[in-house]
Amino acid sequence: MIDAGHRACVEAALNHEKADRTPVNNFALVTAARSAGIKVDEARWNPKISAKVSVDYALKTKSDFIKPILDSQVPFTDLGMKVNFPEDDYGMIPGHIVETAEDVDALALFDPSVASECPNFTKVFVDALEETSRILPEDLHICGLSWGPITTAGYCMGTENMMFATMIEPELVQKLIGKVTGLVSDMQTRMIEAGATVMWMADPTSSQDLISPDMFREYSLNPIKQVVSDVNAMSDVPTFVHICGNTLDTMKMLPETGTDCLSLDHAVDISKAKKNADGKFTIMGNLDPVSLIMNGTPESIRKESYALIDAAGQDGGFILAPGCETPISSPDENVLAMGLAGRDYWSN
Repeated sequence: MIDAGHRACVEAALNHEKADRTPVNNFALVTAARSAGIKVDEARWNPKISAKVSVDYALKTKSDFIKPILDSQVPFTDLGMKVNFPEDDYGMIPGHIVETAEDVDALALFDPSVASECPNFTKVFVDALEETSRILPEDLHICGLSWGPITTAGYCMGTENMMFATMIEPELVQKLIGKVTGLVSDMQTRMIEAGATVMWMADPTSSQDLISPDMFREYSLNPIKQVVSDVNAMSDVPTFVHICGNTLDTMKMLPETGTDCLSLDHAVDISKAKKNADGKFTIMGNLDPVSLIMNGTPESIRKESYALIDAAGQDGGFILAPGCETPISSPDENVLAMGLAGRDYWSN
């Protein structure tokens, strides 16, 4: 593997050090398959294909990160849940399996280190990471992938049902979140063993658009902290958390979790986020994934990328990326424009 400076550039950002360029995360999963002209369902279940298209796409778009796991919903099949897998899109979960405390007790969690208990997680996650490590030509950071604890619990219980239960049965919600937190930690540590060099955890249900800062402290803070702590206990990989929507108040609590980087939604004011982070963690973001990455032009993306670096990247502590996942139909040239902006900004 060639040391092309990808990980060194990211490390500088995480250490709040100035470097000769701003690191870029293309925030792409299934988009890599579409770019390669391959149906998502074909790439989803074939770790050799998912690794290859993801590597090719990361290099083509000048990303410092690669995400070879194409579908975050796959592990729910190993929990016995029904998941519908469209030919050319993400899996969709039509129902839930937890309603009562007895259901929480009966919820059978798999051991991510035992392939026979989780054949789909093993094929789609573990095997894809191992294949990516094997074929990776440059030192891009390899991202694992999981939902955060409260988001995982929401899939098991139904997010709307869970939000209602916080008002009438908060102990039930706490019990479920506590139970699945261990599974999230175990999946993350297994992925690191398989070759992930970054812990990547998406926790959209932690958004202030869904729960208040007080509820974040009650239901999300300690579970996130536990996952980060478990990962740190077995590895020194950097830890990244993505939370959708508004996070301006909840991010002030993030240092308590030990997380290295918060990935910001495009709706967050980057200048305010930089101030709230206060040098205690790195922020990542936050180009509008639809109006810019999918529907914009290379020039509009370059202009907005420069504005973000102006506001948040002058002294390190910043990684340029979309504010949420790169949409599947995004033109390659738009994603490349973001990748180039992280380099060209500093040479202009």
